Amino acid sequence: MLRRFSIFFVLALLIVAVALPVNAGGNAGASFSLTCEGFSGSGSIALDRDNTGDAREAFIVSATDGSGRVIYEPQIDTFFVGGTVSWNSGDVVAWSATPQYNPLTLRVVSQAGNGFSEQLITAATGSCAGLPGYSALPDFIFEVRGDELVSDAGAALPLGETSPNVPINAEAPRPDNPEDLTETLPGYLLVNTDNLSLRSGDSVDYTLVAIVDGGTVLIPLGRNDDFTWWYVQAGEIIGWARAEFLIARGDLTGVGVVPVSGEITPPTFFIFSEQPLLAAPRSNALPLCTLPGNLEYVIVGRDRPQDWYEVQVICNSTLVRGWLAAAVGAVRNPAESFIPVTTP
Repeated sequence: MLRRFSIFFVLALLIVAVALPVNAGGNAGASFSLTCEGFSGSGSIALDRDNTGDAREAFIVSATDGSGRVIYEPQIDTFFVGGTVSWNSGDVVAWSATPQYNPLTLRVVSQAGNGFSEQLITAATGSCAGLPGYSALPDFIFEVRGDELVSDAGAALPLGETSPNVPINAEAPRPDNPEDLTETLPGYLLVNTDNLSLRSGDSVDYTLVAIVDGGTVLIPLGRNDDFTWWYVQAGEIIGWARAEFLIARGDLTGVGVVPVSGEITPPTFFIFSEQPLLAAPRSNALPLCTLPGNLEYVIVGRDRPQDWYEVQVICNSTLVRGWLAAAVGAVRNPAESFIPVTTP
């Protein structure tokens, strides 16, 4: 018989004339069996901790699947100290949510309170045939739920959101996923080139969020309309990867189109060597500070003949604008963004 109620205990009160122990919960032979449908129990636990201050012991029964997802909502019950709580071996208590990963774990815990710390009375594990194991998954994996990305850790992002941009001149993170992740996914993407960029949108015009190595397994979270870019997860990084550098494996028919909300890469000026930042677009202008070479700086303007570029930098701990001659570096503008003329 499958029972769907939280109250499934048979209480047998014991009249005792001696003082009960105050530091031990009692597992008086309770054991549990966990299946795909729910759990059943036999035996009993002894109630010997007045953790409520009211001559009653409060305990919690709960269960999770292999991902840590709650499949049996914690049920709190209290009964008089000096009794036992028993389970009828023929009854099955249904899960409150469908398990998605093995192993399944059930816990009976005596609550903290009235000078007592929390105490595990008993725990049991089981499995559901056909479910994947969760041990190979990263701790911070997202899945699409409605118009959000939600992780089992409780984090949520709007669908289409990506990880933060890599700051200019900073080293990009190189996230990875375990190879055996493929055993837990209906479909996945395999990186077929080295140093593949993950971006904030479905074009090389968008900002960089990470770089992944060849052979990396990517978790597909979405795609664009024409299947040319995939919205993916690598480690804790979310971004867009170009489809021509990916190999699709398994079943990806359930991966839907998601919106793009990335940021276009701004134009930058890469200088080959150390250069003075000048207050005006002329070689005899006042130097504001000296900029290190082999780095790039965000362009905010130019002169009409494009002989000089105005950049925005941190100069002596202050955000300033200054000028660099076109001859000392190279413009990088993958999005072909318009650079305004900022000279009179």
